[in-house]
Amino acid sequence: MESIRDLLRRLFEEVKAENANMSLDEILYEVYERANLGEKENFDKVRALILNANDINEYEYYTKEVNPELKKYVEEKVFPEYDKNDKAHGIIHIREVIRRAFALRETLGLDLDTDMVYAIAACHDLGKYIDHETHEKIAGDRFIKDENMKRFFTDEQRVMIKEAIEDHRSSFADTPRSDYGKLISSADRNTRIEIVFIRSFFVAKSRTPEMDMEDYLDFTFKRLSKRYGEENPENMFFEDETYRVFLQDMRQLLKNEVEFKNRYCEVNHIQSRKNKVCDEKGETAYLR
Repeated sequence: MESIRDLLRRLFEEVKAENANMSLDEILYEVYERANLGEKENFDKVRALILNANDINEYEYYTKEVNPELKKYVEEKVFPEYDKNDKAHGIIHIREVIRRAFALRETLGLDLDTDMVYAIAACHDLGKYIDHETHEKIAGDRFIKDENMKRFFTDEQRVMIKEAIEDHRSSFADTPRSDYGKLISSADRNTRIEIVFIRSFFVAKSRTPEMDMEDYLDFTFKRLSKRYGEENPENMFFEDETYRVFLQDMRQLLKNEVEFKNRYCEVNHIQSRKNKVCDEKGETAYLR
């Protein structure tokens, strides 16, 4: 009998052979559909199994064409800076935005420079710990003042990267000045309900640690209902199937407040709703 690992490996090779122009994200979704492992096995879980079965490291896959010297500099000098941010905007989030930026670029066939996309995604939240409200300006300023980046980009490219970083915030009222800004703004959107819950909880631990959990759950339900409601869609510039499925699932969950709160507590391993936010550890696996 064929094991799940062998099944996922075989389906991956079949889909890739049949669809030469498919992006990795599109292949993963098609394999998930064909595998039909049951309703309990959601896409995120099966997606991880497919990648593991085929020995694919997404970060390495998507950044394989990035200048090795740029990657080395960013990983050694830029990434450690994210230890200063709250856990919702740490290195795990940054690597996810890098992944999403390249996945969108590949899926939508965007003709954008690989090194520039990498630098924008890697630097977009620098200085979040200094000031949340103006962090995009801080990050853009830190990038343009980094003399080492002159080794990798022309002055014109550096200005475009700075502007894209400044334009990335989802709450930004105006349209980004370039497709690079539109891409990073889109890649910065969450595409998994679990990650929305985990990141929002770590933001709360940083900003409202003394709030009662019951009050925080009420606040979070109302905030996310407004953010993801059909009457108030996010300003998504580059949209793919991954985002559309996430949005549909989130809106469905938000129709049931009790289920929403129960799932939020389950994901974040909340011990008691009578505790304050600061009394709960949250999903510590996300910190790794």
